[in-house]
Amino acid sequence: MAKKAHAAPGRPGRAAAKTGRRARAIAAASTVAVALIAATGTAVGAVGHGGAAGSGAPKRIGAAPRVPAGATMTGATASGTRLHLSVNLAPRDPQALADFVTAVSTPGNAQYHHYLAKGQFAAVFGPTRATIAGVSQALRAAGLSPGKVSPDGLSIPVTATAAQASHAFGTGFRNVRLKDGTTDYLNTSAPSLPADVASSVTGIVGLSSINTVSSHHSAVRRASRNGSAAAVSGRGSRTVTPHTYTPALCADFTGSGLTDGTDYYSPGKLAGAYGMTSSATAGAGQTVAVFELENVDDGSIAAYQSCVGTSTSVSHVYVDTTAGAGAPATDGSVGVESALDIEDLIGLVPGAAVIDYQGPDAASATDQNVLDVYQRMVTDDQAQVISTSWGECEAVESSATANAENTVFAEAAAQGQSVVAASGDDGSSDCYRATGSTAKAVDDPASQPYVTGVGGTTMTTSGSTTTQTTWGNASGGTGGGVSSRWAPVVYQGGVATTTKRAVPDVSALADPADGYPVYYQDDSQSSSPVPGLVGGTSGAAPTWAAAIVQANAGTACQTNGRVGFLNNALYKAARSSYPTNFWDVTSGNNSVYATGYTAAAGYDEVTGLGSPKEAGLTAALCAAKGTAATGASTFHPLSSPKRLLDTRNGTGWGLSSIPATKPLVAGGTAPVKIEGAGGIPSSGVTAVVLNLTVTGTTGAGSVIAWADGTSKPSTSNLNWTGASQTIAASATVKVAGDGVVDLYTSSTTHLIADVQGYYTSGTTGSKYTALAPARLLDTRSKVGISTTSKISNAVISLKVRGHGGVPTAAGSVVLNLTATQTVGGGYLEAYPEGATRPTASNVNWSATGTTIPNLVVVPIGSDGNVSIYVHGTSHVIADVSGYFSTSGSAFDTVTPLRLLDTRQTTALGSGKTLALQISGRDGIPSTGVKAVVLTVTVTGTTGSGYLSAWADGGSRPTASNLNWASGKTIANQVMVPVGSDGKVDFYTSSATNVLADVAGYIG
Repeated sequence: MAKKAHAAPGRPGRAAAKTGRRARAIAAASTVAVALIAATGTAVGAVGHGGAAGSGAPKRIGAAPRVPAGATMTGATASGTRLHLSVNLAPRDPQALADFVTAVSTPGNAQYHHYLAKGQFAAVFGPTRATIAGVSQALRAAGLSPGKVSPDGLSIPVTATAAQASHAFGTGFRNVRLKDGTTDYLNTSAPSLPADVASSVTGIVGLSSINTVSSHHSAVRRASRNGSAAAVSGRGSRTVTPHTYTPALCADFTGSGLTDGTDYYSPGKLAGAYGMTSSATAGAGQTVAVFELENVDDGSIAAYQSCVGTSTSVSHVYVDTTAGAGAPATDGSVGVESALDIEDLIGLVPGAAVIDYQGPDAASATDQNVLDVYQRMVTDDQAQVISTSWGECEAVESSATANAENTVFAEAAAQGQSVVAASGDDGSSDCYRATGSTAKAVDDPASQPYVTGVGGTTMTTSGSTTTQTTWGNASGGTGGGVSSRWAPVVYQGGVATTTKRAVPDVSALADPADGYPVYYQDDSQSSSPVPGLVGGTSGAAPTWAAAIVQANAGTACQTNGRVGFLNNALYKAARSSYPTNFWDVTSGNNSVYATGYTAAAGYDEVTGLGSPKEAGLTAALCAAKGTAATGASTFHPLSSPKRLLDTRNGTGWGLSSIPATKPLVAGGTAPVKIEGAGGIPSSGVTAVVLNLTVTGTTGAGSVIAWADGTSKPSTSNLNWTGASQTIAASATVKVAGDGVVDLYTSSTTHLIADVQGYYTSGTTGSKYTALAPARLLDTRSKVGISTTSKISNAVISLKVRGHGGVPTAAGSVVLNLTATQTVGGGYLEAYPEGATRPTASNVNWSATGTTIPNLVVVPIGSDGNVSIYVHGTSHVIADVSGYFSTSGSAFDTVTPLRLLDTRQTTALGSGKTLALQISGRDGIPSTGVKAVVLTVTVTGTTGSGYLSAWADGGSRPTASNLNWASGKTIANQVMVPVGSDGKVDFYTSSATNVLADVAGYIG
């Protein structure tokens, strides 16, 4: 973790790299329990499981580290070798923590910017006292002496010998000679703990001391036209002539013969380019922290402040080290990174306070030291913004370290701390310096889900015109690509269409050819700090940190709360008004050591969303806190369904001006704008009725729909069982404050979303009346039609008003449509008779012999009829379950919740009935509920069959809600009356498991 992200003046050779500072590097990556997106479960929604069964049998945690390429084993590690370890614990409820972070960082959510107060994390999300005590006791029982748990409760420090650790964790230790001749040690197997406590541990950090070699030289150019030392000769130590803030630089730079905006960017010039404030008080009242693994030269900082004319407070916190320990910042290498980080911040936010959190030198820092520094920065909770320009490639970081970092960064997000990290300077090959590999790889912590990764650009100003391209050349380039560890994140849904988290998120100036003016110490040139120009994404990260600091200091954030974890709001800002909020970088690539990625319009894995436009971003990131939607809702049908999303042609996908034609990847999320789209009002919408269709499926999977900015539920709305299927299902989805719903798919597929109608909190819409299900149409037996023949490419005229309990005053009808005995592929479309047939379908099938249902809400034609168009050949069944009119009852949304899952008990047998309690659950009133909106799923079917739902206490209807063939998993929305006892009944004609997820109720 000790690889610096500021740029080198030329491509470092392997020999040069070996002489530099060593960076941490241990083993293989894996996903972590506290990722922003929960792990994919079964095709019908994940099922939670408890912890270990209480057995004392050992259980391995994580994986053994990999031996670095070119390294050789040299024998057993000395038994007395001292290890500095931490046993890292999971939060008491990882999903609750992830949900809270989503809520407090998503505009429109009722909890937006309602962060935890300082010191609250341990009590709210930290492990319980019983968990900490149990793990501590297990460590003591194994012969170890655990130290005092960290303030957040997330880690227990342990100092032990190799012999003690070997006995306690069931692993050996071996010495390893690396390619550069350095000897380190590693554990030979994954550590183990008793199973009853292992489930509470995310990993044990510090069992390996293996470090990869990383060059520690800087991309320093002397601040003179010829780069000679003469420009500063004779200047005494720390005697830069004081300069009044203007915000221009002093003569060391202005008199160098170089041009501001071409050869370098002064703070004022850089601030102007990004629309930031440039004043001596910018950032007043805010604190920003920098992460460092080297000594800071205070003389260089003082020289810079004299040159710029600032008096910014810079303080130091030492973690696992002491002031002055380690290599002195005198050689033109040590201290350059910290000078760039701190001086860049001073220049852009001189009114803020800067805290340098310093760990041991990179040459000796272990992964445990790095984790300790990050954890201290977060548990101190002194800084609203944290900036780090240090990292390592994901492939050589242990899963234990990654897991522990992830939880710490989630803690920062819960507290409202923003964390930005440089994406690295080796282009798409982030592991090149560590392993020599040119394979695509990205940098940690920039790739962490709760961190904002910052890439780099090249920028030039000529007159009033400033241009910006990707930074990438033979000397270095912006890090970027696709994570090998982290699942797709919800906030990148529809923008970064990748199979894993994409990096970076944003970018800023990084090219050393037009880089940052700094002072640094180089005794070989002068006894006093010398001026120079430095580049790399190490400069881009603190630039973005400064942009956040300025936003936090502004009136909007002072009123509505500081930015905090910004990725959710960042990507929302991109979707809502991309050109206003971001400077899109559309040219260049990051092919430094191998072919990389190319910049394009919109998001790309080179410069992310682009560089900041401060005014627009401040408005987006400092939006007012959300308010919860309350009250009953009435329904507004659309005269014709409107297509809001179609990944086959880019409709509604990603940035509005950048349509993509890619399928939604497994684990990916598509945000769909509801309010203001397809004839829907721009505000006041509480829920939407969507028809969801998957096509071109690649395997079994499921779709989950939920209100954007809220937690992804463990429910599902649409399920399928294999590849090359086309299946549709309707879903009633709550709409949150930003007017967007999210659609997640567990396997790669194209996804279509058609809106049938919407609910608003006003009283101008129609209300619902539930009916006992009745069959209005069955082409197999002349019900509602005069033939028993299958329908082929024809329209059925179905009489609705006056039939099945539907009155003449009904405006819309709720039908359960079923296609059965199909021939080939095809679809059904339902629409009001007399209207133009829509282009959106309701029921889809892709094979002969299919039986598939779907619930539709369709307006009734002026003649009282509904038309059903059959494309292809199929029998058609239509069962009515209710209608909308001016009378009836209003609808209330609830947070989606699984009310029934017989997989956890016993499958529903053939010909059996199950009564499900509805009233009094998931915010549903205990009395007065007339109907409920459910998504009902059958899975593990043992033969062909059907399911009927009705009000408990009533007679089982002859109509069905779901129909299936053996081995299929089928889901369908059901609007079913609730009995006077608050229950509904389910009957299955053949044995199957049944799941029921609630979306709302009629009361």
